[in-house]
Amino acid sequence: MTPMQSFIEKAKNDKELMAKLDALGVAGAEADKFIALAAEHGFSITAEEYQLACESAGASKSGELAEQELGSVAGGGLAPTQNRWNPEVCNNYTRTHYDCVGLLALTWCDHYKTVYIDKEASQAGLVRHVCNMGRFNYVGDKNGNVN
Repeated sequence: MTPMQSFIEKAKNDKELMAKLDALGVAGAEADKFIALAAEHGFSITAEEYQLACESAGASKSGELAEQELGSVAGGGLAPTQNRWNPEVCNNYTRTHYDCVGLLALTWCDHYKTVYIDKEASQAGLVRHVCNMGRFNYVGDKNGNVN
């Protein structure tokens, strides 16, 4: 297991650390802040490792989601969840956003899920993206994009 993977595993089991990571993500903090936090917890992570994790998780400041990010949790999710609903922010969304999944897709909103529609749609890479608070319910690719 790489230092990045070990750090992420630690974060999944440490609510305080997860809250700090989420705060970094919400603030749009640069890699150096993430790396410093990892170092505080005994993990030596390089900027390259952080960048690779962002790419594999589909993390971006634009709110666009990548295939691995959604595919890894489709149908209910493997990531821990928390109530990330904020009406002042979320009421502006019409599709999946950063606030639905968190930094590196580590903490999903309790109200967001992806569901494979059927075998044919699944083979085509289509899933239903649902906000249980009624902000969106649409079919798109695993990235959250609508064709």
